[in-house]
Amino acid sequence: MIRLATAFSGIGAIEHALNRMGLENEIVFACDNGDVNILTKDVDTDIDEIETELESLSELIKEININDNVEDLYKNQLEGMLRASMTEFHEVDEQLKNVREKDNEMLKNTTTELLDSNVLKVNRKKEYSKRLAKLGKGSFANKRLEEFLLLLAFSNDFRDNNDLLEKVGLTQNVIELLKRFENDNGRKLIRRVIDLAQRTSMLHEKINYLRVQKKLDSLGEDWKARKKFVDSLYDGLEKRNKVKASYTANYDIDKDDFHWNIAFLDGKQYAGKVDLFVGGSPCQSFSFVGKQRGLDDTRGTLFYEYARLIDEIRPKVFIYENVRAVTSHDGGKTWKKMQQVFSELDYSFSWKVLNARDYGIPQNRERLFVVGFRNDLNLDVEFSFPKAIELEKKMQDFLLDNAPGGYFLPEKGVDFVTSEKNLSKKFTQIDGEVQLCQKKNQQFNWHGDFVFQSEEDAEKNHILDLEKYYLSEKEYDSLLEQRIFIVSQRPTSKLLDHYLLQCIKCIERELIIM
Repeated sequence: MIRLATAFSGIGAIEHALNRMGLENEIVFACDNGDVNILTKDVDTDIDEIETELESLSELIKEININDNVEDLYKNQLEGMLRASMTEFHEVDEQLKNVREKDNEMLKNTTTELLDSNVLKVNRKKEYSKRLAKLGKGSFANKRLEEFLLLLAFSNDFRDNNDLLEKVGLTQNVIELLKRFENDNGRKLIRRVIDLAQRTSMLHEKINYLRVQKKLDSLGEDWKARKKFVDSLYDGLEKRNKVKASYTANYDIDKDDFHWNIAFLDGKQYAGKVDLFVGGSPCQSFSFVGKQRGLDDTRGTLFYEYARLIDEIRPKVFIYENVRAVTSHDGGKTWKKMQQVFSELDYSFSWKVLNARDYGIPQNRERLFVVGFRNDLNLDVEFSFPKAIELEKKMQDFLLDNAPGGYFLPEKGVDFVTSEKNLSKKFTQIDGEVQLCQKKNQQFNWHGDFVFQSEEDAEKNHILDLEKYYLSEKEYDSLLEQRIFIVSQRPTSKLLDHYLLQCIKCIERELIIM
């Protein structure tokens, strides 16, 4: 029996792997917040708001009371992050102030005409209306920023597409505005402000983390009280944690052993109860302030939390996974520090970058794996990573022969996907045998893999858009409360199975009318 624990548990990859391999296992605990973040504060792309927030953060950091050397180091890190953010703010603010003030009548009139033309989609119309309303507001620097943000919208929508502009006779105006945008380095300055807003938000997160941690410390080793307090922080947000919903639906785990936030989980309650501990973490730089203190140097990062749990739980074996880029992140300093930490935890470890395509999956997915064994274990066989195997499957072996109409690209999407730039840079791929490595949110931005199909084949093999026959979660819950499930019309034989799948869980208790 393998006693398993996971952090950043996701959909349960290791759990599923153990089950497929027929290895008997028991889940001791899992932990994942499902990207529900309660500690950060949203900071807008607004140079005036950022300045106010940084001044407020400066006062908050001064008020932090120090109880030990570790908290002293953490406060030093916060002060270092604040200084860096303030320096960046002053540089960006000065650059915005140096942008020559211009007559914005053309920008206002062009935006107004575009909004009145009704050629924009609803979401884009909202964006232009929002930016137009903010034009000319705030300090001199913020006025320049708002101009750039409005010009960025024009650049994103019309830099490579003049068809819509020609319909409303705005082509020449927009060309002049975009030239001004590029000459003033507007895009670069916007990126710096966005980065500054994210840094400011992160400082709020780290300060709030310290506040919660102090409360947890006051509860000592009363594990139930600690979990109750942490769970209370997420009251009303349970439905947003889709990871938890998926995980608990697929694996046998006590509700008291699924934790929201790794930062607030004390591993001592599971000490000696875990054989295998598995997890990963986002790639974050470490703040080297003062003396080099090993694990404590990484405090404030999610890697710290994962390593801290290894130290507190003392599992026999741990597996740590991350993207390949972590080995070169921050000039290699990040990976060097991580290896130092693993060694100081009293574990012998091996690491290697593995690619999914070398193990039977037709996808380029390179990941760093670290496998550590507690030093007091006597291993019968020395660990080694598995050897690569020949790839026998192609991506097409896993695809449907056709798809509903909603999955076909519009003309603009086809132009993006087939552009030489995107194909050469491997942003997109058509009819590839080995899938590109997936990117975050690629379902919304036309990055990734695509299959070519002629209009004739698409028409011949047309598939109905079956999604419309499924109940929404809200509709399903409502019908369950009423103990009745009504189908407005008798389904065809092709759709009957889809109805039955939704009915099968409630058929014993609900009245079904067909």
